[in-house]
Amino acid sequence: MKCVIHNKQMNSKMLFTMLSLISPLLVVGQTTIISGRVIDARHNPVSYANIYIVNSVEGTSSDDDGNFRFETSSTGVKQLAVSMIGYEDYLLEEDMTKMHALTIMLKEIPLHLDEVVVQVGSFIIKGTSSIENKGSVDVATTAGSEGDLFKALTLLPGAQATGTDGRLLIRGGNSSESQTYIDDMHVLSPYGATSPHQQARSRYSPFFFSGVNFSMGGFSSEYSQSLSSVLPLYTRDEAKESKVGLSLMNVSVGGGGTKAWKKASLSFNSDYGNMDSYNRLFYPEQNNSWKEPVRFWSLQKQFRYSPKENTHFKTFFTFDRTIFNQIQTPSYGENREMDFAENNLYLNSTFRTRGRTGMKYFAGIAYARNRRHIAGAQLPDDLLKEQESELHVKAKAGKRFTDLYKLEFGVESVVKQYRMDYQSNDHFTPELKHHITGLYLSNDFNILDNLLLNASVRGEKTSLNDDFALLPRIAVSYKLSDFVFSGVAGRYQQLSDKEYLAYNPTLSNVRNLQYQAGIYYQKKQKIFRVEAYYKDYEKLPVMSDQQHYLSEGYGYSRGIDLFFNDQLLLNHWDYTVSYTFNDSRRKYLHYPTLVQPHYVTRHNASVSIRYTNLEVLRSMISISQRYASGRPYHNPNGELYMSGRTPELYTTDISLTILAHRKLIIYLSASNIFHRLNIYGYDYNTQPNREGIYERKSIMLAQPQNFYVGFFLTLGRNVAYEATHF
Repeated sequence: MKCVIHNKQMNSKMLFTMLSLISPLLVVGQTTIISGRVIDARHNPVSYANIYIVNSVEGTSSDDDGNFRFETSSTGVKQLAVSMIGYEDYLLEEDMTKMHALTIMLKEIPLHLDEVVVQVGSFIIKGTSSIENKGSVDVATTAGSEGDLFKALTLLPGAQATGTDGRLLIRGGNSSESQTYIDDMHVLSPYGATSPHQQARSRYSPFFFSGVNFSMGGFSSEYSQSLSSVLPLYTRDEAKESKVGLSLMNVSVGGGGTKAWKKASLSFNSDYGNMDSYNRLFYPEQNNSWKEPVRFWSLQKQFRYSPKENTHFKTFFTFDRTIFNQIQTPSYGENREMDFAENNLYLNSTFRTRGRTGMKYFAGIAYARNRRHIAGAQLPDDLLKEQESELHVKAKAGKRFTDLYKLEFGVESVVKQYRMDYQSNDHFTPELKHHITGLYLSNDFNILDNLLLNASVRGEKTSLNDDFALLPRIAVSYKLSDFVFSGVAGRYQQLSDKEYLAYNPTLSNVRNLQYQAGIYYQKKQKIFRVEAYYKDYEKLPVMSDQQHYLSEGYGYSRGIDLFFNDQLLLNHWDYTVSYTFNDSRRKYLHYPTLVQPHYVTRHNASVSIRYTNLEVLRSMISISQRYASGRPYHNPNGELYMSGRTPELYTTDISLTILAHRKLIIYLSASNIFHRLNIYGYDYNTQPNREGIYERKSIMLAQPQNFYVGFFLTLGRNVAYEATHF
């Protein structure tokens, strides 16, 4: 499955502008009528096309006959954009008084190899929607996302309800099997730091990025070291306007801006957050446990330079620091004071260009470093110091030689270092230094106009265990009318997690074979998809004795995903339904036999409903309902291993976005509004009581509800403030 996050519908375009606050200031008291008709090359009407004024909150959709009409308060020379699935985007720059009785002809996108991206169990045709085609505003305003990218992705089919850490769990895989990339460069630590039993958030706002391709298995051979999913994020190529602004939330304050030149721009943003007032207001019963509340500082910077139309140089930098001091109360055992501090840095620079022959070139370098210092990490008087760094270097090139064939190839190297210093009764100081080198070759064949094939292979060498592997992949897609039938088979691998490599650095690479088949249907603004998958795991780490691991585990994950989205049933309404069934078994870590892992929920379903009325109410309301079946757990009181099941999980979330003024946006969000105390597992006492029973306590979120209020204010003169300042 692939989630391509680009601008899709008129409402998404309008809301993106609204929330990003990059629209020109509206002129009060003056209106102009914009009207016309949208047709194709055969002069047939194009229904439901998106028509809008660039960098404004004004626009509409064409009706069944292709006609459109709306009022605007904009004046002067502006850009009118028209977009529709399956057609090339249209842009008209003209004085607003001349934009009436227009005839706009859209060019249909031909089905050639350049318009095909082979990923995730299906070919996604450029210009068409993927099954969850969301803009950044959809991510930020979907109830339950709380403006966080990862939380929004958990509402998609294939994703499971997250645990108490909030990390992605995709198609039976654990959270380490999902990798994140920014501008095709690997991100070492995408999740922000948090206290125990608090769900982590992404370090990066969804508004930082112009494109997001979320691949749930069957992904391109370009990507390495992942067994379940990859999340490539793409920053914007240019910023045309200088701007500055402020954001104020109930947990943070931030500010930043952009300085734009003719061919370059420099953007920056800084935020400070303090959870003290939030904790005192919503969770006063926890005040005594916080000696120092969670506090964080963050800084983001991006420089962009485009000397030519098809040449882009970008550098992206982020730094954040998180600290807190909290009294930890375990289910059984002695309380301890946890003093936590983390510094995280990420920097990448990329260069893209297209030569005169049509060859596309890419080169990039990324450096990441994460340092943690935790006193009271596991025991009252222990001390944990962790240092991890990664250097990623990558180059690739590609070209479509004919209408029938396209070639892409690349090479990369990742140098990784990890050192842990754990001081307790014993002193444990493992250190890992190694590198991963890979190269890939991808061939796209346009066999027929509606029959597409991709054959690719990746060769990868891991120095830590002196292993080399060939990882082939093949994908095929057939388009019949409004249906696309697709299938993928491929081999993937990933090093074992560092916490196991610290005890046995020679552990083999974990591998799996993936098979996927799907049917995708789209007509007008209705989308339906069903996809089945099977993953066969080998060489999983298993515990042989106390703190020693061997690569003797195995398992499988199989299931089916369903998705439906409709924006035509009722005016102003948009609803999405998704369902995932997963059957996963592993002989893994301390599991003595093949069982369902403790983090897997077999049934997952979500319904999201959104009502948007910018014309009258100037607002948008979103409601999401989530369901997940119980998680397995082991009861030591005589039951079969991992035979227990926690109660079912339910959450109901709501959000409200208000365009209060042309310079002010208000955002409100509340999660788990019915305050259901969902249980994610149980902690059992290691010692039985007098009756020989092992007592237990429920594992739940420390703060089962979240409440956010945000104000986004422009300080610019000609353009409004962008929420990300980028």
